[in-house]
Amino acid sequence: MPGATRRLLIEEHLPLVRAIARRHAGTGEPLEDLVQVGAIGLIKAVDGYDAGRGVAFGAYAAPFIAGEIRHHLRDRCAPVRVPRRLQAQGVRVTAVALEDAAHDPMALAHERLALGAALRSLAPRERRIVLLRFVEDLSQAQIAHRIGLSQVHVSRTLRGALGRLHEQLVQG
Repeated sequence: MPGATRRLLIEEHLPLVRAIARRHAGTGEPLEDLVQVGAIGLIKAVDGYDAGRGVAFGAYAAPFIAGEIRHHLRDRCAPVRVPRRLQAQGVRVTAVALEDAAHDPMALAHERLALGAALRSLAPRERRIVLLRFVEDLSQAQIAHRIGLSQVHVSRTLRGALGRLHEQLVQG
């Protein structure tokens, strides 16, 4: 892509970056920092975009922008990340356990052991999908593309696996 076209595409989509950054404004990070991080995602999207695929650029770029912002926020948050993300997806870990884990290395080790055991109880495909989603931070569409399933199938598999993780963690 010629430099002038690339620059124009980036400049035209900066409002999209700002809109996505505003969704994450309540996280404690300054909005301008989030916009800068999101702009990195926009640049990555511009560099990887193929107009021949028939996908609107804004639709293609939005996951790159949001992902870059999420990675930035994830890297800046407390060390206990997986349980919080799982909690946001329906696996309820008590706030007391998270608070203990944040201040007590033994509690953190216990949480990790419980999560590891719960993950091992899943079928290999379910475990792979959960790890792709929460460790590699891929979207459901990216997971579907990587393993050759539909996004709907990935969504259903993820929902079922998270339900089973929830049961394992609540019982444990």
